[in-house]
Amino acid sequence: MQVPSTFSILAAALAVVFWVIGLIHLLGPRFLRDAFEKWNYGTLVRLVTGTLEIVAALMLAHPELRGWGIALAALIMFGAVITLLKHEQYLCAVPSIALMAALVPAILAIPPADHQLHYTTIQMVSGQQVAQNGHSL
Repeated sequence: MQVPSTFSILAAALAVVFWVIGLIHLLGPRFLRDAFEKWNYGTLVRLVTGTLEIVAALMLAHPELRGWGIALAALIMFGAVITLLKHEQYLCAVPSIALMAALVPAILAIPPADHQLHYTTIQMVSGQQVAQNGHSL
């Protein structure tokens, strides 16, 4: 059994955080709806942001997609920081900055290019199931 690295654990924790944040955006508690309206962003922007955060969480949780998840999460957090600073919400921007900074060491949890996939695809060849590596099942 392989023990996960500290960076893989960090990536998993970030996936959970982005999942929760995305869910909060989709559920839209009153304070969040009011903030988005005050900033003239509206409901659609809040829902798209929540959806993208959940997509980033799913990508962060999947090792082969982790790089894309980090890129998407960084873009989302950059937008959040800019928005909060633009509207003089300096203290509210601090957690977003910290979350964006936490994405940097998570880069080390991206598997190398020569990493073996943990998944295999099954195909039907001449009526027999064959795994991607060519072995019969």
